[in-house]
Amino acid sequence: MPSDWESKIYEACWGAAAGGGASLVLYFLQPIIMRWSLTRQISVYPEEIHGSHKRCRVCNRGYWTVAQAMIYIALDYDLENDIITPPKGEDAFVNPNHRIPLRGDQLCWSVRSPTVNPMKVDIFAKERQPFSPCDIRGDCVMIPSEEGWEFPKDGSPRKARVFLRRRRQPYTGFLKIVSADTDACFFRISIDPDKEPRPIEIAPICAMDLPYKF
Repeated sequence: MPSDWESKIYEACWGAAAGGGASLVLYFLQPIIMRWSLTRQISVYPEEIHGSHKRCRVCNRGYWTVAQAMIYIALDYDLENDIITPPKGEDAFVNPNHRIPLRGDQLCWSVRSPTVNPMKVDIFAKERQPFSPCDIRGDCVMIPSEEGWEFPKDGSPRKARVFLRRRRQPYTGFLKIVSADTDACFFRISIDPDKEPRPIEIAPICAMDLPYKF
């Protein structure tokens, strides 16, 4: 039979081992828990009209910073009938000479610091960062690219993603938010120019419900 002091040593050893094991498990689980929690706390919603630009917000409702967040957009449109020639002084990656689908191309953020319309931003806890998924004009809908909303200072054309004609049916698609600290978050988006003053609708969607890889 072990003595009292031996029993106390055994208990202390087992306690240290259990505590060390718990600390080790927590060490490996903490980043997973933080990433899972932050992913669930990302929300996207349309905001008030900002001129012809339709502004939205990405909100971090979590307790930690979301670093290097980026936005991607996919839209469904008719390759033959919906793509139009960019207006004078502007250009687009997708145009009548390059008719390709929009399946996960980057948007820019509507912030001016540290650079104008960056592709990546940090979103602090409880902070909201703005972006504009489109510019609704009298005869078309302009989808911006990651190059931003500013006109180049050298006078060259501003490069959008695509110019789409206005039509009776809304343009529908998806947004994807990715970052260094979350899994990808997906949202369904609808752009209906005839539904002023709220032409944009956004709702979360499960990645498994997407009709294509995005």
